[in-house]
Amino acid sequence: MKKKYRSLIKNVGLFAVGSFGSKLVSFLMLPLYTAILSTSDYGTVDLVQSTAQLLIPILLLSIHDATLRFGMDPEYNKEDVLSTSINVIIKGTFVFILGILIVSMTNIINISFEYWLFLFFTFILGALNNCFNLYLKAKDKASIIAISGIIGTFVTCFSNILCLVVLKLGINGYMISNVIGILIQLIIQFFFGKIYKDLHIRKYNNISKPMIKYSIPLMANSISWWVNNAIDRYILTWISGVAINGIYAVAYKIPTILTTFQRIFYNAWSMSAIAEFDKDDKDGFIGNNYMLYSFVSIVVCSLIILLNIPITKVLYSKDFYAAWQCVPMLLVGTVFNGISQVEGSLYAATKKTKAVSFTTFIGAVVNTICNFVFIYLIGAPGAALSTMLGYGVTWILRTRGLHKFITMKVNWKIHITSIIILVCQTVLATFNILIIVQILLFMIILVLYKDYYKKVLKIRK
Repeated sequence: MKKKYRSLIKNVGLFAVGSFGSKLVSFLMLPLYTAILSTSDYGTVDLVQSTAQLLIPILLLSIHDATLRFGMDPEYNKEDVLSTSINVIIKGTFVFILGILIVSMTNIINISFEYWLFLFFTFILGALNNCFNLYLKAKDKASIIAISGIIGTFVTCFSNILCLVVLKLGINGYMISNVIGILIQLIIQFFFGKIYKDLHIRKYNNISKPMIKYSIPLMANSISWWVNNAIDRYILTWISGVAINGIYAVAYKIPTILTTFQRIFYNAWSMSAIAEFDKDDKDGFIGNNYMLYSFVSIVVCSLIILLNIPITKVLYSKDFYAAWQCVPMLLVGTVFNGISQVEGSLYAATKKTKAVSFTTFIGAVVNTICNFVFIYLIGAPGAALSTMLGYGVTWILRTRGLHKFITMKVNWKIHITSIIILVCQTVLATFNILIIVQILLFMIILVLYKDYYKKVLKIRK
């Protein structure tokens, strides 16, 4: 039991160093971005990045998901797993380049050359980043991921200051800086993670068949996850315009605070869920971590909702301030998404990838339908509401399906009650009313989880 927690906490610590450093610096740069870039520019770049995130799992068959699972499986050679993944990425990139040439030459989509170039680099560097990160996880080299993340973020921020403030390159400078940051991160991982030693282009055992068989159902999951995360931006742009999407994209930045906490745990948990899976949860390791994760997510979410207006006044400049109203619902959606991902790791540990894809797909359908309705009725807040509902449905379906393959020692009464209270707080915060009641609801959540403070301290020791 102690060994399980020791391994998990070590990885949590490493990812915490990387995530807190990089996310904090990025967060502090937000006033600069909102002061210099227009809502239209920010909205357009956001759409390009979202498009790259969609194309990666489609053209690469979500092979990065198999990189971690097969990399941690003693039945397979790690070098073969990496080489097979890179092989798939190379082939998918050729298809991507061909598609760009066809679309740009036929003018099906009329955007400038700079955005096409940014789409290309975001795709290829994003694909390699996913692959390298998950491979280094499988090799238990989380420290390399953390260090490269911090350095890459600092390079991005320094480059942004240079390009936006000194050289005054505007949106082109912002795009260049993002590309440089990811490239530096990849170079560090490639050499210091010794990926160059493990990568073989020709002589290796190609295991693409079992890896793709595992990853293809997760391709549907990735696409559905993208729909939950990004379809609202396209529908919002179509109905309300790219400037409104720029405001909405900035609203996502405050939930990044919560996402940082979640990603720290999830990055470590995705390894422990595979290595320490026990369908009966005899020692309570899985159930305890599920509750502790939910406790931290819900408490941090409730606290950020209370501080939403003051944070928004500090971070958002000019026309971006209107984003405050979207933040509470996006925060709750982030809670649902985070818990769903933790549950998804348990599904992945038993290779139940079809169930993962199905639950995400249903959530995506709900999200898409709600977007058309609520964006038309109330604009950007409607997009945030749709995202919250889509992730909520995914969480409900996955939670109900857990009992089929694992018996977790979880206090479901506390878990469900705290989420209901959080949703009530969100309704009040969206309309910026009854702040005293919101504080009271936050205190009730703290009381509900009072027994888990001791567990956090015990695990920390």
